[in-house]
Amino acid sequence: MGALSLMFLLGNSIKAALKPPVLTTYVEIDGVDFGPFDNIEGMEKFARDGFPLAANTSFEKIRLSREFVTSPSLYLWAKNQTSRKFGPKDIHLITENEEGYVVSRKVLQLCQPLSFLVESSNPSLGGFNEVVDLAVQSVSTF
Repeated sequence: MGALSLMFLLGNSIKAALKPPVLTTYVEIDGVDFGPFDNIEGMEKFARDGFPLAANTSFEKIRLSREFVTSPSLYLWAKNQTSRKFGPKDIHLITENEEGYVVSRKVLQLCQPLSFLVESSNPSLGGFNEVVDLAVQSVSTF
């Protein structure tokens, strides 16, 4: 009976050890933390050297989206960036594990907003969905 109990305990601990890691990616621009984003699309469009895979293109689109809008809003940054005709900016993507340790740093270089929106996603709960599409010229990994 003791061996069976030990096997049961070991089996449970092995399953717990194989759970997928929880990673959170934060967006930072000019030292300002814009909070975590749920979804980042388009990173696969860049080669290992950081430049777009597609021939004869100087940029690719990367989409940042999240279900909850924090303060400051990336939407407002994109709106101001577009209306005031500021030059391209570097955007830092900092990925942390559930213990808060940085596991990855990427820099989206020379970015300009293409489109941006905030929409109500669950009005009864006061939820919002924020989406910002960026033109990105290259990606660096640190």
